[in-house]
Amino acid sequence: MKTSSNEISQLSNTRTLFVETLSQQFIALTGCGVYVYLNPVDINGLFNEYLSDTLSINTFARQCVKNVLE
Repeated sequence: MKTSSNEISQLSNTRTLFVETLSQQFIALTGCGVYVYLNPVDINGLFNEYLSDTLSINTFARQCVKNVLE
């Protein structure tokens, strides 16, 4: 299956938005950014989970923060 540059660009934009949203949620609830709690490999794993989920980025990010802080 061929992947177009447009699909790669869209995936990259989605990943950037995901990480920014996740970091904003961590800052809002803890005062610290996401990288205090998770390493890049963990964040990438969460992004892959998000892609296969039906939740919005905001809802998924809030759930991630709550799960990490429990």
